[in-house]
Amino acid sequence: MNRETYLMELQRYLKKLPHEDYVDAMDYFTEYFDEAGIENEQAVIVELGTPKQAARDILGQLLEKQRDTSTIGMQRTFWLATLALLAAPIGIPLALTAFLLLVTVGLLFFTLILVICSLMVAGVLAGGKLVLRGIIALPFSIPGGLSLIGLGLLLLGLGFLLTSFMPVIFRFVKKVVLKLTSLLTRRKKEAI
Repeated sequence: MNRETYLMELQRYLKKLPHEDYVDAMDYFTEYFDEAGIENEQAVIVELGTPKQAARDILGQLLEKQRDTSTIGMQRTFWLATLALLAAPIGIPLALTAFLLLVTVGLLFFTLILVICSLMVAGVLAGGKLVLRGIIALPFSIPGGLSLIGLGLLLLGLGFLLTSFMPVIFRFVKKVVLKLTSLLTRRKKEAI
């Protein structure tokens, strides 16, 4: 038997391997013959044994490697599950605290928007009423009527000023909500 015959028979036995392993094995044997040289071809064939024995050795090594990999994977899964169980008494309260903190921040923003809206409406309504009262009071007391009109205009101005901030506040709240939503959906996709 020569090198070409040996490699062809070995190819036939190793064809069942995954492509990458097949290529690696054939490259290994080809290099082994190349390094030995033509004059040591028969010595290499004797050393390696029959192509069937060499293929059996390769398959055995791959199976052992695969078994070691699966054992490591199972051990890793076991330790992760154990860690999750041991961390649950700490992790669950921390997660609940983080969730409640997010809810509190959301309620704080909602309350802030409600306060600004209330001040805006109160400023416009109270300012309008004071302007009308000041106009009605002008025939009886000019300084009192002008004071009421001035205070009413001040409240109207503050109410309209708060109205101009509303689009900025709504844009900010929209960005915060979108960021939180994208963060939560990304985490949910990563968990799956």
